[in-house]
Amino acid sequence: MKPDFNNMSKDQLRQYVITHQEDKEAFYIYVDRLKSNPSTQVYSNSLSPQEIDQVVTNHLKKK
Repeated sequence: MKPDFNNMSKDQLRQYVITHQEDKEAFYIYVDRLKSNPSTQVYSNSLSPQEIDQVVTNHLKKK
């Protein structure tokens, strides 16, 4: 019997996906949950090292 993925925390679901790599349903649910997280910020892979440093510094200041 599969666990109820909707009642698992993101960390619990991540751990499940890592240990049950053959479970595609869990993987897709995990990816959907990650995509629906509005706090996720995506950056261009063309950022310079200085720009990356600035992004990280700004992020840490917000926390």
